[in-house]
Amino acid sequence: MTVLGIVGCRIFEDEIVHVLVNDPEIERVYLVENEENRDLLQKLETTGFRPEILPFYEIRDKLKQNHEFSVVIQLQGMGLHVDPARLKSKTYTNVNIMSRLADGILLFYGLCGQAFSRIKKDFPYMGCPIKLLQERSVGEKNGPLEDCVAAALGSNARYREALRMHKDAFFFTPMWAANWRTVFSVGEELMEGFEFTPDHLRELGYRKVARVKTGLSYEPDFEKNIEEFAQYFDFEVMELEGSTEIAMESYSHIRKILSDPLKSPLRA
Repeated sequence: MTVLGIVGCRIFEDEIVHVLVNDPEIERVYLVENEENRDLLQKLETTGFRPEILPFYEIRDKLKQNHEFSVVIQLQGMGLHVDPARLKSKTYTNVNIMSRLADGILLFYGLCGQAFSRIKKDFPYMGCPIKLLQERSVGEKNGPLEDCVAAALGSNARYREALRMHKDAFFFTPMWAANWRTVFSVGEELMEGFEFTPDHLRELGYRKVARVKTGLSYEPDFEKNIEEFAQYFDFEVMELEGSTEIAMESYSHIRKILSDPLKSPLRA
């Protein structure tokens, strides 16, 4: 029996569905029972998966009864990113729980404001490998992504270049576009001293919203959601080409470790 644990932000729902759909060896998918996994369940079901939604202790009991390759998923709220300390605390708790049943854990996160910059040092004796999303381009130094936008654009370098070229833009992936009102609490104070309002964003220099096209279509109203955001804030819409390369490569890497642990260093 081999078990892969996934702990991640809901912002990566589409990428998670994509990597699972492209892995023909998966026999079972389990979702930890909570509100954050609800939309992921619906997306997985549209692709033919029939995940089981159970409390953690019941998933553990189920895994003891089979010898198949299984994936266990625990998603976390998108709003956690505004507080790196809280994000780190909640994620570390879920990583500890997941490590009790998984042979390896893939974190669908970048560094996220340095919340996970010490994750290898903080889990030195974990009995299974823990991996963040990483860029693994030929000729480039392997390293964790800065955040979800860097992952969608394909590398930290592309992200930094996009920021340099478009300093006045918000970058939206399909999931950001689908959830911007909730995540940014429109009409309310998001953080002390910050209001997500048209006037305030213009004072900060924002004038555009960049539609990052990842090629995934699990959020069918991507363009509509972008237009709604642009209209609300009176922003110009622009497009940037993205990809699922980072998600696929990171998933493939942890799968190779699990399939041949003797040849793959646990924390490479």
